[in-house]
Amino acid sequence: MSYFCADHLRNHTKMEDKEVNSQDQILPVDGLGWSYVDGVLHCDGMSLEDLRMSLKREYGHQSSPAHVYSLSTLFANVKKYTEALGPLGKRGVLSYSLKANNNLRVVEALRQAGVTMATTVSGNEILMAMKAGFAPTNIIYNGTGKRRWEVELAIRHRVLLNIDSEFDARLIMGVAKETGVMARCLVRLNPDLEAHTHPYMATALADSKFGVEVQQLEKVLQIVRTGEIEGEEEHVDIEGLHIHVGSAVSRTQVFADMASVAARTLHKIRERGWPRASLINLGGGLNIRLSGGHGKGEEDSDNLATPQKLVGAVLPLLPEGTTLLLEPGRSLVATAGVLMTEVLGTKTNGEVTFLVVDAAMTEVIRPALYGAHHPVTHVTVPSDQERTEVDVVGPVCESGDFLARRCQLHPRLPTGTAVVVWATGAYCSSMASSYNMRPHALEVMVRAPDLYTVVRRPGNFEDLISCYQ
Repeated sequence: MSYFCADHLRNHTKMEDKEVNSQDQILPVDGLGWSYVDGVLHCDGMSLEDLRMSLKREYGHQSSPAHVYSLSTLFANVKKYTEALGPLGKRGVLSYSLKANNNLRVVEALRQAGVTMATTVSGNEILMAMKAGFAPTNIIYNGTGKRRWEVELAIRHRVLLNIDSEFDARLIMGVAKETGVMARCLVRLNPDLEAHTHPYMATALADSKFGVEVQQLEKVLQIVRTGEIEGEEEHVDIEGLHIHVGSAVSRTQVFADMASVAARTLHKIRERGWPRASLINLGGGLNIRLSGGHGKGEEDSDNLATPQKLVGAVLPLLPEGTTLLLEPGRSLVATAGVLMTEVLGTKTNGEVTFLVVDAAMTEVIRPALYGAHHPVTHVTVPSDQERTEVDVVGPVCESGDFLARRCQLHPRLPTGTAVVVWATGAYCSSMASSYNMRPHALEVMVRAPDLYTVVRRPGNFEDLISCYQ
């Protein structure tokens, strides 16, 4: 990990005295670590133009596109959850879902900020969580299709496994019996609840692939209780249950409905032979707030559920002595990251003006995958206030390669000018691909007005072909 502290980055430490006088200085996300100062976007007090020039000197053409993370925003996002869970004391637990962003330094920063557990969905994510400093007993392994080596890894390290189906229960039971190690488990329940979100983000509907249906619960408990052989020694300890209904959930009532189902199900688990079961995991899924009048999108709402509202809604519904676990991903990291990208040119086909940049769906897949909304603004606000409607697109050879549509940006941005795609801290780097043989983008974390670290070097051609034999 490289650290950079340059004298020319020390000139932007005082932002409160600067004048705000441009429409682009209305931030698309809650302020936190992001500010426009004299028309230039800053991250934790550092000018992104200065950062861009520093990266260009170090990495040349590999310096763009670049994911930029705000350390102060990561800490602030964690604080919202830890403060909300505060009234529960040790019975309020915050976990982080690694699939949102699995950069080692990001995961380490979240742990340092106060996240106590890590939620994983693969064996390699388990290994990454341990490398980031999480104790194995503070790791959850979730997933609808676990492989045998992953289950064995989890059981041997005393990781907490989610049971997702009858065949999953048999696999976990079998591995626990063979290794002689008691498997620590939750049952993931599919309660058929509407999350009121994008269909691709809903995970607890009747036709979803995730979780155990209510009517299947008895069978699953029977499998892990006896291995379907009467009198056999127990190999699985059920510590509670897990319900996760989806991502980008804006309504607090959704979580109250989950808590009601969870409380009833926990009572059944206790009755069936696990009287000490006390953990209710309500997953993550809180939406994020995009503001500033940059257009309506799936994240936009003035009445979003917040960690405080969520905990307040579910606490009265939890059985006495229950431990409440929340495992957000996107709402912890999305607003902490932007993708900085440079303009390659502008063209007009028909009535559409295209701003072509060097980032693409390979760095930000969400707009192409399910029409997610990511605002785009200038790094440096043009002195000419002229704006026009443009589609921001990348170089990838697909018609679906767009980062944002109908953006209000300056119509004549010179080649090499920088713009930023907002709220890319979640499900962007972790879902990146090398399609068209595009290597992984550079990733940078800003730690202070004059200090940043390269938390992932840019990929290159050798990285792309190193696996071939």
